[in-house]
Amino acid sequence: MKQAIILAILLVLVAGCSTMETSTISGTQELVLNEQDIQEIGIRSNLNEEGLKQLGIEGDGVNCWTDNAYSNIVDTSAGQYTICAYLIPSLNDTEVIVELQKFANYEALDGSYQYSSSHLYGVKGIISRDEYGDKSVFRVNSEDDYGAEFNEPGVYYYHLWICKDLYLIHVTSGGRSREAGEYVKKIGEQILSKFG
Repeated sequence: MKQAIILAILLVLVAGCSTMETSTISGTQELVLNEQDIQEIGIRSNLNEEGLKQLGIEGDGVNCWTDNAYSNIVDTSAGQYTICAYLIPSLNDTEVIVELQKFANYEALDGSYQYSSSHLYGVKGIISRDEYGDKSVFRVNSEDDYGAEFNEPGVYYYHLWICKDLYLIHVTSGGRSREAGEYVKKIGEQILSKFG
């Protein structure tokens, strides 16, 4: 009986350890869409210097910027942050912003995710939960969001948040197209595929 209990405990430990995620990704820059990704999705890099400056992206011919000494709102632990800007040519150059964050620990990740994915948003705009893994949320703006009364009619801001290992992925569209949600999903899926 004693051996059976010990064997059961060992099996639980082995099974638990075998399901732990181990990422081959070492930083946010490895998650940035490459030229092949961009072509497959049907988007292009946003190189509008004026618009990029508003996002803190400055440089000749670049659409991404990385902060290697990033500390988030919720936790002051050191992490990494990358922001990239893209356009959807088939939808009148609707903008898409991709934010990639790496956290020092799961508490910082969870706190930041909880804050950014639910802060100021109502429940009516939720399209799906956990479709892209635990803690993923896909939503569009709705009338129960904080400040929704200031949105112009016909504006659709899509947001996709995905947690993977110590990373928080946030993809959002610029609000000019109802069809942009499909591109937001494709971008999220392409970034997730980089984890292997």
